[in-house]
Amino acid sequence: MAENKIFPYKIDALKQIDGVEYVACKNAGLLHIPSLEKLIDGEMKYPAKLNGYISILCTGGEVTLTVQMNEYTLTENSLLVAPASVLMFKSCKNCELYLMAFSSEFAVEMNIDIKAVMPIVSSLHTSVILRQLDASHTERMKTSFALLHKEYTEPQGVGVDVSFYREMAMRHMYSVIIYRLWEFVAVVNQVEATPVQKDRSSDYFKQLVNLLRENYRTERSVEFYANEMNLTPKHLSRVVRVYSGKSVHQWIDDFVVLEIKNLLKYSDMSIQQISYELNFPNPSFMGQYFKRITGKTPGEYRRDI
Repeated sequence: MAENKIFPYKIDALKQIDGVEYVACKNAGLLHIPSLEKLIDGEMKYPAKLNGYISILCTGGEVTLTVQMNEYTLTENSLLVAPASVLMFKSCKNCELYLMAFSSEFAVEMNIDIKAVMPIVSSLHTSVILRQLDASHTERMKTSFALLHKEYTEPQGVGVDVSFYREMAMRHMYSVIIYRLWEFVAVVNQVEATPVQKDRSSDYFKQLVNLLRENYRTERSVEFYANEMNLTPKHLSRVVRVYSGKSVHQWIDDFVVLEIKNLLKYSDMSIQQISYELNFPNPSFMGQYFKRITGKTPGEYRRDI
């Protein structure tokens, strides 16, 4: 079966933990973690960038995590959906969860219309969705995953290469799970929908976060983002600080530092390569920048993890 690069975690290490189940097909993957406590102080302790649309379904207990610097708490039957993001698990209590991710390439190949299956928001490029599902919906999702995992682990027939058919069957089963998730989200959203007064500050902040996701690797000045939003730097800074409690500079630094940490932990890139990847003039400049914010040099951080 095809492996994928959706998850940055060391899958072989995860699968050594009792009960952890993994399914991979091209450009999509799914992890079932029955006891997150066993992993949160190990392989899943550090910030990790998931390269695809993310769905996290909590089926028991409670977990607190950050998605692109924003903190969320999930309890039993909670579903969180987000765009490709840096994910970090902070704490958990008796937590069981399903972690799913698929790339835009998978969506295109399987003819999944992202906007059509997301009735709550027009696009996942700018939003995180957190919903509480009905217990019956959660049980149906668990059943769907069990069928997918059985297909993934079922031995192939002897003497006949059926890998293509198995792969395609799994990809279609995974697509069914995606549509099923969004059916449940749509139902919950319809029940909970209430008119909300439009908040201009919220719109500005979401626009900034969207721009940061697209440009933080190359643009680190407040002026750039203010110009893109047709605002003055002073106005943007004031709105963002009032709305989020942090300055635009702090948000820029958070995005950049999280990406440096992610690359130090989950890639084989040298510190020099990382500095060029993130548009620093040289490794020394990036090292000073990273140490000013984290208290450690990139080399020290990589050594400590």
